[in-house]
Amino acid sequence: MRETLKRPRAIAVGLAAIAAVVIVVAIVASIYIFGAGGAKTGAANGTVTVPTLAPTDGATLFTIDSSSSKATFTIDEVLFGNPNTVVGETDKVAGQILVNAQDPSKSQVGEIKIDVSTLVTDNDLRNRTLQGRILQTDTPANQYATFVAKSITGLPESIAVGQQVSFKITGDLTIHQVTKTVTFDATVTAVSDKQITGTASTTVKYSDFGISVPDVPSVTGLGDTVKLALDFTANAG
Repeated sequence: MRETLKRPRAIAVGLAAIAAVVIVVAIVASIYIFGAGGAKTGAANGTVTVPTLAPTDGATLFTIDSSSSKATFTIDEVLFGNPNTVVGETDKVAGQILVNAQDPSKSQVGEIKIDVSTLVTDNDLRNRTLQGRILQTDTPANQYATFVAKSITGLPESIAVGQQVSFKITGDLTIHQVTKTVTFDATVTAVSDKQITGTASTTVKYSDFGISVPDVPSVTGLGDTVKLALDFTANAG
């Protein structure tokens, strides 16, 4: 009888030990995957500034409002055997757009600048790896991503308030100290004479910019491309 009573207790102790091991393994795996480094994650680093576009006759200068704008990246992975989409975002973005409503061909997009050291996802441990091991933003030269437009195609002959316009912007995108020519698909709406809203997005191979993602056993099926997007509101004056 005494031996019979000991057996359930022994089984319970054994199961508890197994559970403890599983928890420890899960914690270690999370640290291994997402990292526990001390890189800055999403800290406010002040206002992002860009060169001011020179005004031209018949054009209105719009400045991106960072409080109503965000830059994002999106990448797909398989985490612990389950499909997962990782989205990182920041509102630390600056830029100007010169709109000539009567002759849109004379419109200009100024330098767009993003503080990538403030990008955050939904996981603080992942953020540390993103900043410390992937983007390496502790190096000042890696702190910002910039886009300098070279050409705009697909604009209409004129733009009216309330009209939505779709076009393409081609230029030099610099990330992680590497510059590549890319084309963004853009859509802009003239909300009023004083405000425009819009989106611009492109898909790139992050390896083209000298960026590598740590290879870990619990993350499989990681996409080799990343979607970059800017959702913005810009105001005149």
